[in-house]
Amino acid sequence: MDNQAFVGLACLVGGVLGYRYAYELAQLNERLDAIGSTTSWDAVEPANWKVILYQFGSIVIAGVGGLALLAGLF
Repeated sequence: MDNQAFVGLACLVGGVLGYRYAYELAQLNERLDAIGSTTSWDAVEPANWKVILYQFGSIVIAGVGGLALLAGLF
């Protein structure tokens, strides 16, 4: 397996996992943004648009990874 196929596989797996855990990633981002504010760590919730943005970005990464994997195999 050459380097391009390995990177494609890593992007494909990372994109699928990013899509699956988009809410948790967005929530972690919001919690990190809440550091230093008066808002409690447990009280923050990500906005719907941010979760959708994470899902869309993950789909793009998985798609690019799938194409790179196919190009690396052939």
